[in-house]
Order: sequence, then structure tokens, then C-alpha cells
Amino acid sequence: MAAHALKDWASFAQDRQGTVAIIFGLMFLAFAMIAGMAIDMGRVTNTKTRLVTATDAAALAAGSALLDGRLNDAEIEDLAKTYFQKNIEQGGNLFGTINVPSITVNRATGEVVIDAESTVPMSITKIAGFTEVKLPINSATRFDQRDIELGMALDVTGSMQGSKIAALRTAAKDLVDILLPDTGALNKVRIGLAPYAASVNAGAYASTVTGVSGGHTCVHERSGAERFTDAAPTGINTLGRRNSMSCPSATVLPLTDSKALLKSQIDGYNASGATAGHLGAAWAWYLVSPVWKTIWPEASKPVEYGTSNTLKVVILMTDGVFNTQYVNGNGSSSNQALSVCTDMKAKNVAVYSIAFQAPGSAQQLLKNCASGTDFYFSASNGDELRQAFTKIAQKLNNLRLTN
Repeated sequence: MAAHALKDWASFAQDRQGTVAIIFGLMFLAFAMIAGMAIDMGRVTNTKTRLVTATDAAALAAGSALLDGRLNDAEIEDLAKTYFQKNIEQGGNLFGTINVPSITVNRATGEVVIDAESTVPMSITKIAGFTEVKLPINSATRFDQRDIELGMALDVTGSMQGSKIAALRTAAKDLVDILLPDTGALNKVRIGLAPYAASVNAGAYASTVTGVSGGHTCVHERSGAERFTDAAPTGINTLGRRNSMSCPSATVLPLTDSKALLKSQIDGYNASGATAGHLGAAWAWYLVSPVWKTIWPEASKPVEYGTSNTLKVVILMTDGVFNTQYVNGNGSSSNQALSVCTDMKAKNVAVYSIAFQAPGSAQQLLKNCASGTDFYFSASNGDELRQAFTKIAQKLNNLRLTN
């Protein structure tokens, strides 16, 4: 009897069927909790991604509008909210609620800050006491407040007659509007103009740079060891001129921040003459070269090379092959232009180039002159020319995310 009782007790002790059921139940609950948490975390991640994308897009749009200068603060805020909402809606159904973003426009610093928040309700994770997750997101845009010194070599040759010169006027003024907005530029921006055709019209500076008083004001390249550099035009390094030269009516304009003056000069451009593109490239460089600061008026003097927070830039634009040169031994106009571009890039002058309905050889030269592939633009019509100038202006403003 006792032996039988002991056997029953041992059998009961070894019976684990109920224990397995309990353990399985507990494991099921744990797996369900983990799966639920994974689902909730996926909802949070999806919402956060959409929120970040929307705030970044809104900040970039608002920052670009601020730089453009044509919208007031309230209009910039409305624009930002529109971009925010459109980007939120692109992702389909939301897993939570998203508050109307707060937009702060600071013209003093050139910055737009956007604060947005979303609340994502939890499902299974509620069992662990987490009812919701709040996602505060902050995004801001501003541009590097670098000073800009820009010299533009603009083609006013005979092949630019008609709609092409009109397109150039419009495109160049677009750039001026962006870099010198009506609301005022936060950084110091000065732009100089070097229109060129068969020569460059140095205007009031002709006698100084040639060392010859009186006579016409058209100038050409110099000879000697400094022919492709920005050496000061003194002594043996003065520029040349001759009575037989064809000259554009548009004159050189030193660096200025006068938007009205720049646009007035550009509006007066007419097209005539051959193409001495190397002279345009050289004079655009002279406008931003500190070596030439003794030539220019006080307000137009370029800062020294290597000055912190100052960007020196040249834009070289043409619609044709460089075909006119004056000094034997210097090489063709195209070869001289390439030498000038090489030397100015060595001084850390950024060179942008634009080919406007130009033939293949001219396009290749401009590609070689540019500071890189992103610095070269090809335009086949007036709209694309405007886009090229606009893109360069936007690149110079260097709009970027700060957060």
C-alpha cells in the first residue's frame, strides 16, 4: 500500500503537461507584446520620416523665398505651410496626428526655422503603460553669409543680335535680382560687368590700364610673361590698344552693390562685332582681383585673395567661338581664354561658364574653363539661359539645411 502511494506521488511529480501550457501561454503573450511593439515602432518611424521630410522641404522652400526677397514674412510662412502639408499628404494615411507647424522667419540672420510635432497613439504597447509617442521635429535653413565678388563676362557680339541679346538682358537681371534682393542682402554682394565683343571698352579706365592718355577706350590683351595673369597694368604690363579696333558701346562696370545701376547697364547692351572672348574672361577676373584695386574706385576695390568668408567668382558666357586676338605669339583667342581661366582658378577664383546655343568647340572650351562639371551650363533657348543664371545665383547663395 505504501509502495503504491509512493508510485502515485512520483508520477504526479513528473507530470508537466499543465506547466507546458502555462509556459506556452506566457511565451505567447511575450511574443505578442514584442510583435505589437514592433508594429508601434514602425508606425512611429514612418511618421517621423514623413515629418522630417515635410519640415525640410518647407524650410528649403521658405529659405529660398527669403533669399529671393519678393515675399513678406507672412507670405513666406504661408508658403512653408503649403509645402509642409503637400509633403505630409504624399505619404498616404497617417498613423497619428500632426500639428500645424510653427514657422519663424528671421531676416536679420537670413534664417527660417520650422517646428512641427506629431502624436502617434500606441496599440499593444499600451499594456506596458505607453499610450502615445510625441515626435517634435525642428528644421531650419540659412545660407552661408559669405561676401560675394562677382565679375560677369557677357557676350555682346554680333551673333547675339535680336532675341538672344534680349534673353541675355533678362537672364543677367534675374541673377542680379536674386543676389541683390529688394529687401537687402545680408551678406556683402558686389557685381561687376565686363561686356565684350571684338574688344573690351574700358571706358574711364582706358588711359590708366594702357598708359596712354586720350584716344578711344577700346583695349586688347598684353604681351610678355604676365599676359595671362592679373598683374597690375603698370610699366611693361599695361594693356594694348590700337585705332583700328572695333569696340562695343557697353563699358566695363567695376564691382557695385547698386542693383539699379547694374540693371540699367545691362538694359543698354546691344549686339555687334566679333568675339574676343579671352578679353572678356580677363576683364571679369580683373574686376575681382585685389591686384587691380588701385585701378578701381574705393567702393569697388576687391578684398585680398584668401579673405575669410569672401567668395570670388567669374561667369563667362558666350554663344560662339572665340575668334579675335591681337598680339602675335599669344595664341588664339580660345587658347588665351583657357590660359586665363587656368591662372584665375589657381588663385581660387570660381569660374562658371554658360554656352548659349554655342557650337561644339565653344562648348568644350567653356567646359575646360569652368571650375568643374557642376560649374558649366548649356542653354539652347532663352528660358534655359535664365535657368542657368538663376542656378548659379542660387549656388552662390549656398542655401543649405542647418539642422
